[in-house]
Parts: sequence; C-alpha cells; structure tokens
Amino acid sequence: MSYPPVYGLTPDYSQLPPRRRRGVKRTVFGALGLVANAVGLVVMPIVAAVLSGVVLYSANTEMTPLDPAGDTFEASTWSMYSIAVPQEDLDTTTCEIKGEDISVERAEPSDTSLGSVDGVPYYDLYTVTVFGDQEVSVTCTGGEAVALWGAGMGGFLLTVGVGFLLPVVLGFVALVMTIWGIVALVRSA
Repeated sequence: MSYPPVYGLTPDYSQLPPRRRRGVKRTVFGALGLVANAVGLVVMPIVAAVLSGVVLYSANTEMTPLDPAGDTFEASTWSMYSIAVPQEDLDTTTCEIKGEDISVERAEPSDTSLGSVDGVPYYDLYTVTVFGDQEVSVTCTGGEAVALWGAGMGGFLLTVGVGFLLPVVLGFVALVMTIWGIVALVRSA
C-alpha cells in the first residue's frame, strides 16, 4: 500500500531550469580587458610619443633670428632648442655655444626645414639641451644668418605620461572586473 505524501506532491527537480551562473560576463570582459591592456601598455606610449612629436615639430615653425657675431637667449629645462642656418650656410657655419650646464651636439644633415625667417628656410645645425634655467650665448662664424628654434617639452611629457597612465588605470579596472567575476562564479556554483 502506498500513501500520498503528507505535504503534497514530490517536486521533480529535473524539470526546473538550470541555475544561472553569475559573473561569466564580468570574467570574460575582464580577461579580455587584461589582454588588451597588455598590448596597450606597449603601444599607447609609443603612439602618444610619435603623435606629440609630430605635433611639436609641425606646429612650432616660428624662429627667432640671432646675431651671428654674438647673441644670447633664455633657456629653460622643459624646452629643447636648435641653432639653425640657411641651407647654403650649413657646411661653412660653426658656432660656439656657452652656458652653465648644457649639452651641444652637431645635428645630422636633414632635408627638412625647422622653419623660416623672412621666407628663407632654416635647417638644424646644432641641438642644444640645457640642464637648469639659464642664459645661453651663441657666437657663430662662417655664416651671415643664424636663428633659434625652441619648443616646450611640457606637452610632449604630458602626452607620454597619459600614454602610460591610461593603460595602467584601465588595466586596474579590468583586473578588478575579472576578480569580481571570478568571485561571482564561485558563489553561484
């Protein structure tokens, strides 16, 4: 003899929908974010440096004429400078550049003009790097025209900094999302 259950029918668990797993989307998107971030940590700073360098050089074509017999300019640590001459004077002009703590390098020959003075294109002759704000003196022989090209490095450094900072912040967000998704997956199992 069989008796019916006291509290009603016995439930059939095989017909219930399967339990929903929570955290799958978070885990997948977080892991994809970590992979994309690994690529971004390498690519973003390079792209930012190239773009800011192109903008720095293309936007700054203004040059300041200097007296070849002797002239000075105020130099800042956060800027880079070039002493430039017209193309016909590149081989004959030599300059003596003096300052407290500076580095002067002869520039490689280039077909690209840094800018122009009165419609005459000027080409890089020396690259000057300063370490500390100071006055730099320039005396040149062998040429009749000399000009100063200067560009601030603050924007360049800011762009490169953002190129490093942005992937780090996004990587942290992706890591948190991945951990949050894994914890939800474990709890829903």
